[in-house]
Amino acid sequence: MLAKIHHPRSDTDNLSSFQESVETATQTFFHAICEQKNIKHFLFGISLEKIYENMKIHGDFVVLKPEKYYRDIISQTAPPGLQVTPNQFEDIFTCLRDVLKKQRFLKKQIPKLASYIIENIEETRALIADAEPNILRSHEVNNETICAMFNKSRAEARIDQYNDVYVPSGFNYPFWTRVNKVSKEITFGAQAFPISSSVNSIEIHNISEQANAKLGNFFMEVDNRTRHGPILFSLHAIKYQDAVPKRMLLRAAREFSSAFETAVSMDKHNYLKSALN
Repeated sequence: MLAKIHHPRSDTDNLSSFQESVETATQTFFHAICEQKNIKHFLFGISLEKIYENMKIHGDFVVLKPEKYYRDIISQTAPPGLQVTPNQFEDIFTCLRDVLKKQRFLKKQIPKLASYIIENIEETRALIADAEPNILRSHEVNNETICAMFNKSRAEARIDQYNDVYVPSGFNYPFWTRVNKVSKEITFGAQAFPISSSVNSIEIHNISEQANAKLGNFFMEVDNRTRHGPILFSLHAIKYQDAVPKRMLLRAAREFSSAFETAVSMDKHNYLKSALN
């Protein structure tokens, strides 16, 4: 996600130095929170080194949100038992934003960076509190374990004829998941078909453009090369390293599915039908 937030500038002209700047800001934020009696328990039991480690391992599982998400105080992502009060969370978020401003990050970067840092810290807190490991080690990551994870989350998932994980219900819109163990990638995919092959591709392109302008977090595309006619689709790949955090993967899947449902809802003339129809 940092690569999508990063914008070249004179003192941060590549991704590596940008990551170092984010770590420096996280360190400043960490110490600032520890000095405030009413909110220092937010970081109880976790170290700065552990936060850095999880940022590197889990960072790509934090996905961008729609632009409107960043206009207000972001939501807590920790399990309910670990959440602080709304007023305390607002103080924590305000402290982080102030740190990022003083560190001279760009105004449009700050809301996304704040969300990225907070979500990584909240997952670090949750992993420490888990009664049993809530991660998949890299050797455990495959379509079968991902399918089982979705089913355990009360969604409906199955391995389809192409050996992908198909999730027809339990999320806002049906989608597929594919694990590539060679490249260590988990890819989400969703599509909506035209009601007939005679639908003009320009109509579907207009829907994709409207969705991309509104959402800004997942890219909607159109495939004109099918016998069905123009298909609206989206793909989103997440790189993993030593482990896959289940909570964060499920959250990313929900956000992907929700984004695609929003894109399809922009079809005001009913040119499209869902993958289930």
